[in-house]
Formats: sequence, C-alpha cells, structure tokens
Amino acid sequence: MGLQLGATVFFNRREEFEMILKVVQKYPFVKYIEFRGEAPFFFPGFTPQSDFKFYREVLSRTSLKTTIHTTMYDINLATLNPKIKEANIKSYKEYIDLAAYFESEIIVLHDGEVYQEFARSPRREEFLQIAERHLIDTLIELADYGQQKGVKVALENAPPQKHLSLVWNAENHTAMLQKINHPNLGALFDVAHAFLHGLDIAAYLEAIHPFLLEIHAHNNMGEKDDHLGLPNGKIDYLSILKHPVVDGIPLIMEIRSYDEVIHTLEWLKAHGFAE
Repeated sequence: MGLQLGATVFFNRREEFEMILKVVQKYPFVKYIEFRGEAPFFFPGFTPQSDFKFYREVLSRTSLKTTIHTTMYDINLATLNPKIKEANIKSYKEYIDLAAYFESEIIVLHDGEVYQEFARSPRREEFLQIAERHLIDTLIELADYGQQKGVKVALENAPPQKHLSLVWNAENHTAMLQKINHPNLGALFDVAHAFLHGLDIAAYLEAIHPFLLEIHAHNNMGEKDDHLGLPNGKIDYLSILKHPVVDGIPLIMEIRSYDEVIHTLEWLKAHGFAE
C-alpha cells in the first residue's frame, strides 16, 4: 500500500479549513487529515453544528479520509473518581458520534494520568489498581460503542509528564491492549513521545505492530514535545518511514505550524515518498 500520509488540523478558525483544498491539490499523496478535538475548532458541545457541516462539505470536495484526536484537556481516563469516569465515557461517546458523522476510521485517545499525590501515597498500589480498572472499563465501553458506529479506538502512548502515565512504553502499551483484547481497540504509536522517553523506536514499532491502527509523526530536540516538522529535530524520520511496519498504516504528521507541514511535504517529495 505504501505510505498513508496525513496531517493534523491545528487551525483555530473554521474558514482556515478550506486551505486543505490547496494542499491536496498540490500534494495529492496526502490521504488523511486528523481533526484535533479541542476548542475552539472541533469540540462537541462547543463548536456549532454549522461548523461541522461546513467541514464535511469541504471534505466532500476531496478524497481525504479522516481520523479524530479526542480532547486531552479537562479529562482523565485514569481518574480515581467514578463520577468523573462516567462523564469521560459520555464525552468520548460524543466524539465517536462525530467520527461516524464524518465517516472517520479512528478516534485517538490518551490514557490519562495518576496524580503524584496518589502515586506517592502509602496506598499507591490500591490507587494504581483503581486507575487501571477505570481506564480498562472506559476503553471497553468506548470500543463497544465505536464498534456499533464503525469507528475504531486507538490508545496513544504518552509523552513524559509531571504525573504518572499508565501507557508510555512498548511493554505497558501492549500489555494494556492484550489485557483488554477487544477487536475494536488498537494502538496509536506516537514516535516523538517514545523518543522523548529515550526508547528504541524500531523495537517499539515492531512490538506494537499487531495492534497498530495509526502513527503520529512529529519531531523535537529531545527535551520537550515541540511538534516540529519531520526534518526539523533529532529524530531520524528517513529510517522510520522506510520501516516495513509503517507500510499501509495511517501516518499523521502532528505538526503545529502550517508552514512546517508544507516544508515537510516538500522534504518528503525530495526523498521519494510522494507516491
């Protein structure tokens, strides 16, 4: 199948979305876009329905496929609070409904975090068990709901952060997915997050391959999650893009700067990836 390339939409105003028409005309090897599910651009309960209709109309003028990265803010799938857990599930089901509306193949979500106060507590193990149980219950319910709607759920590996993540390396990522063992739940592998943890990228790719639904590609300088263009950091993307595991998997460039997206597309063309 070759490289299935896409880009995340980091726009803030709906009018900017029409820029994708120029991009796909000039770079027809772009196959996907990923909506970033945050306010103000794309957020259930905040974004007007008329905006969603506008995005869908623009998409109808392309052959682009879509995925949706759900919100990471004001939400925590590893919460210890059962009331928050239920609110999380309700919120993410709205994202799945939107994914069905856009005929999106995948929604992406993060595992959440266990706050340091709980991770350092004498009751640490009890709290970690609750957090994991809530995360697993949530993922199962969302995978079930997504299956009804024709939308797969992809669990992403977290970057280094202040609080404790349950999914950040190949071992706990694959273990979580094996434990749940749901046909509609898989993995999103974020290359740059793994790099910031100092992990072996190729080894992670190979370990997660049986579960892999999507890849996030962006670069950094090894210190923070910069979301730079692919040639603009310390990660060697030429070798990654040639890895056989990448073939046929949606590879979404999660790059904040529109100019760096264009620069990366030109770089990909120059290195023979524009097929």
